[in-house]
Amino acid sequence: YVLTPCHNCHSQIDDIGEHYGGTYTVTHLWTLICLSLGILGPDERKYLGPELAHIGLPAPE
Repeated sequence: YVLTPCHNCHSQIDDIGEHYGGTYTVTHLWTLICLSLGILGPDERKYLGPELAHIGLPAPE
C-alpha cells in the first residue's frame, strides 16, 4: 500500500505506478483512518485492495 494525503497525490502516484508497472495499491490516508475507526461505508472502499475491502463489513448471509 501507498498512502496519500490528498486526491491529487493519489492520482499522480497511481498514474506513476501504472506507467512503471507498480504492483502496489494506492489509497487515501483518510480511507485507512475511517476503516480503523469502523466508520467506512461499503461504497467508500474502491481504493482498498481485496485484503482490506471486507474488514468491518457485516458477514454475508
